[in-house]
Amino acid sequence: MKIFKMLLSVCIMQSVIYTQNIINTLGITGSFKIKDNNTSYLTLTQGTGLIEILKSVKLNITSDQYTGIIFKGDNHFIHNYKNPQNLGNNTFVGIKSGNFLMGGANFADGSNNSGFGTNTLNALTNGYNNTAIGHNVLMINTSGHSNTAVGTFSLMNNTTGSFNTALGIQSLYNNTTGIGNTAIGENSLTSNTTGLGNLAVGCEALNNNTTGADNVAVGNSTLYLNLIGFRNTAVGTGALGISTGAYNTALGYQSGNIVTSGSNLILLGNNSQPSTGTATNQVTLGNSSITSLRCNVQTITSLSDRRDKKNINDLSLGLDFIMKLQPRQFNWDKREWYNNSASDGSKMDEKPTAGFIAQELDSVQNEFNSDWLNLVLKDNPEKWEATYGNLLPVMVKAIQELKEENEKLKAAIDKLKSIEERMTELELRVLKQAILKEIKTAEK
Repeated sequence: MKIFKMLLSVCIMQSVIYTQNIINTLGITGSFKIKDNNTSYLTLTQGTGLIEILKSVKLNITSDQYTGIIFKGDNHFIHNYKNPQNLGNNTFVGIKSGNFLMGGANFADGSNNSGFGTNTLNALTNGYNNTAIGHNVLMINTSGHSNTAVGTFSLMNNTTGSFNTALGIQSLYNNTTGIGNTAIGENSLTSNTTGLGNLAVGCEALNNNTTGADNVAVGNSTLYLNLIGFRNTAVGTGALGISTGAYNTALGYQSGNIVTSGSNLILLGNNSQPSTGTATNQVTLGNSSITSLRCNVQTITSLSDRRDKKNINDLSLGLDFIMKLQPRQFNWDKREWYNNSASDGSKMDEKPTAGFIAQELDSVQNEFNSDWLNLVLKDNPEKWEATYGNLLPVMVKAIQELKEENEKLKAAIDKLKSIEERMTELELRVLKQAILKEIKTAEK
């Protein structure tokens, strides 16, 4: 009976040990310490509720969702999850940053990732070498690797895209599978989904690009409207509006901002614009305020190799064409200088200049059925332009025709001189004979 009572007593004691609650109530301004004779290891102060750990906290490497994790509320907050089969070297700081499922068949899968901020790299599977800093950054990235994203919502929708760099709020926000893009600035490349190899530096640069590739945008709102255009280069705030155009280059504030589907355009200078937004194969130097085109040489060298030409014939246009032209003296009074685009002479340039009128050049072209001379550019119906340089071959032909006529006239004059000389000689002979006859008559 005594033995039974002893066993029962032990069982009751063990039950108490495993189910007991230990409560220690601190008095006002009191503190609780864990220490040895000389060193404090943990302190709890009643007045502040502050717990001080005076040495180190050692956590095991996180290999599952229960080990080596610091929680905030019910959510994981700090951990360095490592799949047992993979390299690891991950660091995750932030509510729901990272997860406990990442990994893969390759040693590097799910490794070398760093996430700092709420939900960063939360859906990661076998992606590696990713760095995410900010709220919801690379939030649904799964297997995308080698991405760097800094800024709230940057690369938020990326899933498998790799080698992307996004710096700025919502930069590359909609990128899903796009590869090799660089976006620096708020909302830069924010609409890009699958576009490749784009470089955007500046607030809202390439903002609307979706699938366009190999574009370079430097400056606020550069290539802002580009959707699918590719291989465009824009440097300067607001440069190259564009939507679908390709192979364009614009340098300068708002240069080419009227371009839509135009392609192979070169636009240099502040507000330099092509003839229309759909123009192709043009070079524009400066805006309408430019008054001098300066260079150390006076002409532009262009391709003229005989091996690149066919149907070579003598030019049919010459002096007759030139004689129809009307060189003019005038003062500029451009419509664009007025708010309502209606010039009234109040802003007319005081200095006159010389040149041709595009409509008059076009009239002469039409008369000679020679539109192929391209003396007039009519891409923009509201602003015709003239290409004076194309008159050079015609002027040379006219000079040649004049010289030919001059040679004929010279030959005719020489012939007349010869006749005149012969007639003079004949007159002298006749006169001499007449005098001799008179002398002989007188002698008789």
